[in-house]
Amino acid sequence: MKRTWYLLALVIAVLPIAAVGCQGDVGCQSDVDGQEEVEIRQAPIHEVQVLIAESFPEQIFVYIKGGLADACTTFRELKTERSGNTINITVTTERPKDAICAQVYGYFEKNVALGSDFTRGDSYTVNVNDTTTSFDYPD
Repeated sequence: MKRTWYLLALVIAVLPIAAVGCQGDVGCQSDVDGQEEVEIRQAPIHEVQVLIAESFPEQIFVYIKGGLADACTTFRELKTERSGNTINITVTTERPKDAICAQVYGYFEKNVALGSDFTRGDSYTVNVNDTTTSFDYPD
């Protein structure tokens, strides 16, 4: 019976530390300047939708839902480049290097405005990291 209580007390003591993940200095490494060393990676993409707003002129938006690998991983940056009828969007995340984090998978959502410079009747391709979709701009 005592052994069960000791194990329960140990779990209760350790659980809050594991749940905090990488907040503050817990489990995080800093370089000499006091800045955290971070790992930057392309975000896993779960969903991409192209939306046309009913405005004048019509505006094109891309809805992106991506993943965060653990409790320490956060959204970092989104870069958009357009070449003709192809739009490339690069989405990255960051996390402290060598951090010990709670293994809780999370998500982020972003809406990207692409503007109104599209030709009616043309087809367009949108690449978000490794996910590709296309849309036809209606006549």
